[in-house]
This record gives sequence, C-alpha cells and structure tokens, in this order.
Amino acid sequence: MEVVNSVLEKIRSFFQKPLPKFFFPISCILFVYVVIVNSWVTEDAYISFRTVENFLNGYGLRWNTYERVQAYTHPLWLFGLILLSFFKIPVYYSSLILSWICIGATAYLLISRFGKREGGLFRGSWILLVLLTSRAFVDFSSSGLENPLSFLLIVLFLEKAFDLEKKSDFRSILLFFFYLSLSYLNRQDTILLGLPFLLYFYKPLMEKRSWREFACAAVLGLLPVFFWSAFSLVYYGYLFPNTAYAKLNTDLTVSHLWPYGLDYLENSFRWDIFTSFSVTSAILLLPYFLLKKKFLQAATSAGVGLYILYVCSIGGDFMAGRFFALPFVACVFLFADLSFTSIPRVSVLFFVALFLLNQNSYLYITKDYTRLRNDGEIQDEKGAYFRSTNLLRSFKFEEFPTHGWADAGRKSKKVPKDPDKACATINVGFYGYFAGENRKIIDSNALTDPLLSKLKSVSNWRVGHFTRNIPLGYLESVTSGKNQIQDPNLKVYYDRLKLLTESEDLFTKERFVEILRENSGGNRNLIRNFGPRTPWVGIPEDFRCGLGVGY
Repeated sequence: MEVVNSVLEKIRSFFQKPLPKFFFPISCILFVYVVIVNSWVTEDAYISFRTVENFLNGYGLRWNTYERVQAYTHPLWLFGLILLSFFKIPVYYSSLILSWICIGATAYLLISRFGKREGGLFRGSWILLVLLTSRAFVDFSSSGLENPLSFLLIVLFLEKAFDLEKKSDFRSILLFFFYLSLSYLNRQDTILLGLPFLLYFYKPLMEKRSWREFACAAVLGLLPVFFWSAFSLVYYGYLFPNTAYAKLNTDLTVSHLWPYGLDYLENSFRWDIFTSFSVTSAILLLPYFLLKKKFLQAATSAGVGLYILYVCSIGGDFMAGRFFALPFVACVFLFADLSFTSIPRVSVLFFVALFLLNQNSYLYITKDYTRLRNDGEIQDEKGAYFRSTNLLRSFKFEEFPTHGWADAGRKSKKVPKDPDKACATINVGFYGYFAGENRKIIDSNALTDPLLSKLKSVSNWRVGHFTRNIPLGYLESVTSGKNQIQDPNLKVYYDRLKLLTESEDLFTKERFVEILRENSGGNRNLIRNFGPRTPWVGIPEDFRCGLGVGY
C-alpha cells in the first residue's frame, strides 16, 4: 500500500509542476509552423472575394454588379479583406495575412492572461499545444472564412466580461458591449456565446451604476450594430444578410434539421475527439460552476452550450468542425482561467498522444495533402480543397488556385460565350470570382440571389446547400433586364424586389415603402404558395455556366 501511495504521490507531484521554460520557444515555433503550412482557402470564401474585388473596382458592396445583395455573412471580416487588398495585395493573400494576424493575437491574449496570473508569459506555452491539438482550430485558422477574427473577438469579449466583475466603470461596460457588437458584425450567431453574461451582469451592474449611465455605455458600445443595420436596410433593403435567408428561410422545420445537427455532433466526436471532448467538458461543468457560485465560468459554459444547441437546431453544417472551432477557443479561455495546476502537463500529454504521435495530424502535412473524406452530408472541406489552394503551392503557379472551377471562370472571362447572357450554377465561389465582374451569375443555392433565397428549397436538399429550383422565366429576366417570370404572383414580387436591389436612387419614397412592406412580411402572400417542395430539376442546358455535367 505504501508503494502505491508513493507512486500516486509522485504522479500527483509530476502533474502539479509547471512546465519547463524551454517549452515556450519550442511551442511558439511549432505553432507558427503548423499554422503556416496548413494555410489554405476554401471555395466558399471566393464568394466574399468577388464582393471585395467589385467594391475596390468601384461597383459597391455587390456580388453581381447589377444588383445590391449582401452575399456575405461577415461585414467586419469583409472590410478587413478590403483594407488589405486596397494596398494591391491579392485577396487570396489578404485573407491569409488577416487570418495570421487574428490567430497570433488570439494566442497571445490567451497566453498573456494565463501568464500574468501564473508568473510569466512562458507559463502559457501549453495553450499553444492545446490549440494545435484541435483539428477544427487548425482547419479554420485560415480557410478565407471569418473564423480567425471570431476567435480573436470572443477572447477579447471574454477578457472584458471576466474583468468587469472587478471593475465595472463606464469605459469597461462600453467595451463589453463594443466587443459583443463586433462579434455580431463578424458573424451574427456568435453573440449566443455572450448572451448568458447579460443575465449575470444585469443585477450587479444595476446595483453599482445608475440606469442612465449603464444604458448610455451599452448604447455607445452597440453603435456599430446600429450603424451597420441602418446602412444594410437602406443599401440592401434588409437587416440581415442574404445568406441568412438562403439557409434559414427554407421552409424546413427544426424536426427536419435536428437529426442532421446530431449527425454533425457525432461526426465531430469521430473525426476530432479532442475538440469535442473539450467542448463537452465545458458544458458538463455548468452545474459545478453554479454550485460553487462561479457565475462567470457558468456564463461561459452556458454560452458554449447555447451555441452548440443552435448549431444542432439548424442542421449543423457540411464543413466538418467549422462550428466547433469557436466554442473550442472559448473553452480554452475557460480552462486557462480555472488555474488547475494539472492542466498544463495534462494538456502536453494530450498533445503528444493525439498530435505528436499521430501520423495523420496536421503537424506532418505536405503541400500535396488530400483527404477526400465524406460522412453523409458532412465533408472534410480542407481535404477537398487543400491541394488546390494551400499557401505552399501558391508560389509555384501563375494562375492559382489550380482548380477546374477556377479554370472555367478564367476561360469564361478570356473567351466569353454570350457575355450578356445569365448563367446558373451551384458552385459560384471560384467561378464567380474568376469569371469577372460583368458575368451575370445565378446561384441555385441562393446564397447570392435575392429572389431564390425567399423560395422553398428542393426536397433533396443537402445541409449547407439548400438548392432552389429556378422559376420559369427568371434566367431570361436577368439576361434581358425585363421581367419575364411566368408565375403571376412571383412576377409581381420580382418587380418589387428589383426596386430594392436594382433601383439607382436609394432614397425614393417608393423604395422606402417597399422596404417596409418587404421586412414586415407584406409580400409573403406572393411567394407563400409558389409551388410544392419538389426534387431539384437541374439548370436549363442553355443557361449552365459550364463547370461540369449539369452545372
């Protein structure tokens, strides 16, 4: 028995010791290496890239230059891309540079917060290793999507939320709401992670501050949301991005989507066990935090749980791990704040077992990496596009990415066939960007199309790809500029929609009346009964963009 107790004491002593200082430079070098060699850009990111190019070329914040449609979910990320691309940096590299800045800042904030409390920056080296162990984090530390900026903003928000308990002056409250508003502008659903903090701070803040001072700080902090919402309503005619209508306005109920959301959750456990284990642990600790009256930690745990519930309720996503990366970063912040002495060394063991000794980890990735894994509706998006879009291969090719859909876009721009004729496809990212600003492109998945996003999706939809059948006469209408839609109710609706999206004068009485009617539901009767849900009939042959058979 004494031998057993001695062994257990040695094990306990081992895990309670801080990590050696030499771990810090090794961790930093390894972190930078993995992030750089794993840098890639997904096809979906090029939807936003086309808007960036059109804006810089003087067409405004548009995807198709003939209409105003918010074909991006992330205004803040988009403006970051525009800022870097303004200095003649190709938008592909702008997205990677912006990602690296955000990822570096995120890692620094996590390390420095832990280091300040534990006696030195080097104490936080385990945090870098934990981040690398997450497949979701590494996958979406680049990709061209908004995830890296969301990582940074959630850490800034959590830092301010945790510090607000000690210091709740006017400036601190203002920054609390300011970071929350920036998170909303980067991706609206990320504010779910912050909502529980509003419940927690309501009472103590009301006790310490006057209603007027608190309300003033909150309003000032939320001004970016108010300004953007006002701009969006006037410029686009809607408060929310077109992508939200395309994915949430499908006429599908939660009962349709929940099974797919649970499949997404299950997939994460099978493909990315460390991320799933971390997120689940944080959620399961909620009763413990409440029992111990650790309300800040409880709010973080509840926010993670609320976000995961939301992800499941919308059917998850087709990109494996994408919507687990952000709650994972919030969990890393939470675990770092708990200050368990065993966390650093336990984290290193996880890193060694799941990353260092795993020959399939992203530590050993090459520029020719490809892993075409599919799990029902879910895909290893990085495996699908990495070989065509990764950073290391980009230096070898004059025309990059090296993908067939990008080549089809380049060909369409160089040798246009019926340049004034609209075409339709379900893969608009690469093709739309490289086909040039003058090509009229209809997205059958409705992400960039203001009309299709208001219609029912087809019966054989895929998560993240809620395809719509194109109404008869719509493609001819876009081509000619004259309304040729055959359905009488939809024809009326399209005329009204064109007033929002295509009128040259934004500030007419007729347009503002139509904005009010559209956003208050006054047009729903025109589209509510437009056809039953049917299988996808495909794109008419004469209007295909030429990316392959059927599209």
